[in-house]
Formats: sequence, C-alpha cells, structure tokens
Amino acid sequence: MNKCLLLISCVLFLFSCNDKSKEADSDPVYPLLEKVAELNVGGEKSAAIQLADSALALNPADTTRCWLLSEKTVALTDMGRMGEAIHVGHQTIRLAEQLEDVEATLNMRGAMGIAYRRLGKLDSALVEYQKGIEYALKKKNTEYEIFLNNCIAVMYSESNRFDEALIYARKAEKSALMANDTIERLSAVANIGGIYLRNKQYQKSLDVMLPLWKVVQKVDYNVLTLKCLSVILKDYVGLDDNKSVAKYMAYADRAMQGMSLTSNGVLGIVEVKADLLASQGKYLEQKQLLDSLLSTNAKNRVMPQERLLYKKALCLEHLNRKDEAWLMMGEAYRMQDSVKQSDIEKNMSEFTVKYQTLEKEKGLEQARREKLEMGNRLLWLGIFAALLLVAVCVLLYRRKVARQRAELQERRSYIQGLETERERMAKELHDGVCNDILAVTLLLATDREKADRQLRTIWKDVRHLSHALMPPRFEKIALDEAVKCYVQTIVDDAECQVKLNIDGSFDWSKLSPQQAYETYRIIQEAVSNAMKHGNPTSLVISLQVVGQEVSLLVSNEGEGSSVDAQPYSGIGVETMQRRAASIGAKLSINHEHGKYAVALTYRK
Repeated sequence: MNKCLLLISCVLFLFSCNDKSKEADSDPVYPLLEKVAELNVGGEKSAAIQLADSALALNPADTTRCWLLSEKTVALTDMGRMGEAIHVGHQTIRLAEQLEDVEATLNMRGAMGIAYRRLGKLDSALVEYQKGIEYALKKKNTEYEIFLNNCIAVMYSESNRFDEALIYARKAEKSALMANDTIERLSAVANIGGIYLRNKQYQKSLDVMLPLWKVVQKVDYNVLTLKCLSVILKDYVGLDDNKSVAKYMAYADRAMQGMSLTSNGVLGIVEVKADLLASQGKYLEQKQLLDSLLSTNAKNRVMPQERLLYKKALCLEHLNRKDEAWLMMGEAYRMQDSVKQSDIEKNMSEFTVKYQTLEKEKGLEQARREKLEMGNRLLWLGIFAALLLVAVCVLLYRRKVARQRAELQERRSYIQGLETERERMAKELHDGVCNDILAVTLLLATDREKADRQLRTIWKDVRHLSHALMPPRFEKIALDEAVKCYVQTIVDDAECQVKLNIDGSFDWSKLSPQQAYETYRIIQEAVSNAMKHGNPTSLVISLQVVGQEVSLLVSNEGEGSSVDAQPYSGIGVETMQRRAASIGAKLSINHEHGKYAVALTYRK
C-alpha cells in the first residue's frame, strides 16, 4: 500500500475541534483557536501556523494553549516540517498530560506517530501508537482506538506483515461500525483494499474497493476520494487494464483540480501517473515527475522514500544512465537497512504481544465488571423479591382479617336478628296469644260460638309463630323454593288468595345464605302485617331480578279499614329495617287506609 495515511491529519482536525473544556470556552483567545482549526481543515497550513503563533503570544488559558499547540503540530506535519512538528508535539503532550486532557493527549500521540512515520522512524512511530492505544483503552476512548487501529494496520502493511495488518484494519472497521463513524469505517475498508494491493492481490483488492468507491462518491470527502482512487488505479495498473486506468484517472484528475502536490492524497495519484509513463516508455517525462515526487516526499513522508528512489533508479536505467541508476539503487537499499528493519520487526512483535495482552486484560476487566454488575442485579432482584413477598403476605393477611371481620359482622347481625326475633315472638305470645286465650276464657261463659271462632284464630297465630321459629336452611334449599312452601301454608290457613310471581330465569341458589334468610324473614313479617292490617281478598308476593338488583314486593288487595290508620310502626317494622340494613338493602313500607305494601331492593 503506497499511501495509507492520507486521512489521518483531517481526522485529527475533526478531533481537535470537539470537547474543549469550559475554561477554553470562557477564554477570549478561544475564537482564534476555532479560526486556526478552520484554516487547518481548509488546507491553509501556513496561515494556520501564523495565527496559532499570534494566539499563543496572547497568553491564553492552559487548555486553549494546549489545543493551539496541537493544531500547530498537525499543520507542521502536513507541511513536511517534521522536526518542528515533533518538537512542538512533545511540548503539547507534556501540557495535555498535566491538564489531564484525554482528547488532547490522544490527539498528540496520533500526530507524533504520523510525524515519525513520515520521517521513516517507524520504531518511534510504534512507540507513540503504543502509548496512545494503551491510553485510549484505559480511558475507553473509542474514536481514538479506531484511529490508532488504522495506523497500526498501515504500519504492519508497510512491513509486509499482511495477516496482522488485516486483523487491525478489520478491528478498526468493526469498532467504527459500532460507533457509527462513517469516515473511519470507510477509511478502514480502504486500508483493507490497500493491504491486498501491497500483497499484489489486485483482484481481491478491487473486490473490496469497487463497492467502496460507490459509497465514497456519495460521501463527497475529497481526501477519502483520492485515497480510494489511488488504490483502484494501482490495482488496474497491476492487472494491465489500461482502459480502466484511463477511466478512473479521469475521476482523479477532476478530484485534484486546484490541489498542490503537498495536498493529502495527491502524491499517490501522481505516483500512478509516473508508473503509466514508464509503461508507455516515456521515461524522460517519468523522471521529471519522479523528481517532483521525491522533492515533495522528502519533506512530507506520505509514502516510503526508498520506493520512489527504486522507481527512479529503474527510470535512469532505461535512459541508459547506468552509473546514476546504480548509485540511486544503492541509496534505496541503504534506506532499507537490514539492521534497522530487524529492529523495527522486533519492536512491532513486542508491540503486538503487549497490545494483545492489553486486549486480554481489557476483556478480563470487562468480564469482572459484568460479573459484579450481575451480582448487584441479582442482589437487588432478591431484595425486590423479598419486599414483594412481604407486600403480598401483608395484603393476604389484611384480606384475611377483612374477611374474618366481615364474617364476624355477619354473625353478629344474625345473632342480633335472632335476639330481635325472640323479643318479637315473646311480645307476640304475651300481647297476642295470651290475651286471646284470656278473651276465649271469658267468652266460654257467654258466647260459646264466638269463643270457638276465637280459638281457631289463636290456632292459626300459633302455627304461624311455629313456622317463623323454624325457618328453612338456605344452605340446602333456594329462596324461591322456601317462599313457595311458605305460600302454600298461607293458602291452606288463610281465607284469601296469594298471587306469587317469582323470576324463573334467575338461579336463586346464587344468593348468599344471609341474603336468602333475611329476605325470607322480611316476606314473613310483611305477609303477616298485610293480613292483619286491612281486609285483604288477596296477597301479592313478587320476587324479581333486574340486572344486578333483586326486588321484593309484598302487598294486599281488597277493601281497607274505614278508619285512617296511624303511621305504621312497631317491633315488626323495626325488625324488617334491621334485616334490610344487614344485607345493604333499601326498604320502604306503605300503610294507609288498610292498604299495606312492603318494597325491598338490594344488589345480588
């Protein structure tokens, strides 16, 4: 891969414009920093450096100073002033570490790595990348981790360690995809294509680059465009596909309009043009172009200088300048010093082991953190389950207590009803039956026929009292059946008709025993009162269900008393009212001129 870090400086520009501290925002020099960043992004490197120096002379806040130095380092690197860039970069790193500015520190590690690489000091570049990626992993900074993975991929590729280069390029692609970083993802894919190119796997490289090219065209990012075209053009040159070379060179020419040789991405395209001139036998024109490339690349090491020297040596050989070619080839080999290369290989191997160890430690730490989080979640889940269990137990206990209280209240109401009934029966026996017996005793001496009639009346009253004292068991019989049996006794004993109207569509066994019992007692009392008050020819007993409500009506029909009755009251009325209240029923009693009616309604 000939030109693998074309995007790096632009990425650094983007990083340097984000996440400044509140201290910098309040600094009056801060607007100058923003302008410097704009100049850098716009390619006006000299103007960026001059403005950065002017801003630094104004004694800015420490954070602003740190990022001004960072911008200056990037500009110096892109201008090929590597010595100055490295000098300023060391100052910036020291200040960034003092300020504990993570972004600035990582920014400078990447910039210093680029500067050392362009000087051909790959071992020093590796050191900067190593420190940077260790710090990025420690601070969980994904964007710089992606960036540095791309840098490492390039380093391995240029050392012909293609398998390792692919690992880091794909790692960068995966991380960028997860972080939704489109530019870095596309750059990582371009690096993968470049790795295949450097390994002379031209078709495999094109299989990666051609789909990428369709996406890059839509992104409209000139640096990425030139990087992509550079790889595609070299692939087609390797495949001797001149037609495709011409096609994509037209794209490249349009993209390079108005750009200088020092602009990012341009050198790679110019190198392809030099190769094309060689294939066409235009060696003199090739030499002129290579001289321009060597001059520019000597200041800005975007591509390996020894490769350009080797191409120039071949060009000189074709021009029959054998001596110059031999000297140029020797210089190219000297730049590939075997001892130096061995040292680089050693450093890269050590770095690989250390980086893999860091990755492993990171995974273990993540596993420990996840285990701790899982333990905490289980603990809180256990606490929640315990609290929920306690809440359920309390709720069930309260329901049980409420149910027991309701049952107790029901029993109390029942007992109270029995006591009231006993009082009524005692009063009935004392005031009714006993007095009637006394009257019969007196009549026996004067009017035996009337005494007999009175005895029959007493017999009926006593029979009614016996039925009242022995109510049906509603656990075994429904209310409608009990009422029918009761009505039959009335028909047998009374001289009036009874009209019984019971809703047959309702299952009367669904009423609670208390509801059935109290309703039955109210019917008994109401019928007794209806027969006593007035001269009924018939009685009406109606039991109906409408919706959720049960309604009872007991009334007499016939001629009423000639004397206006007083508002009906007494122990019987009181008893019915208590019974109605015990089941939450609404009771109304109408007694006027011998007409008697009792109405009862409640929810079933």
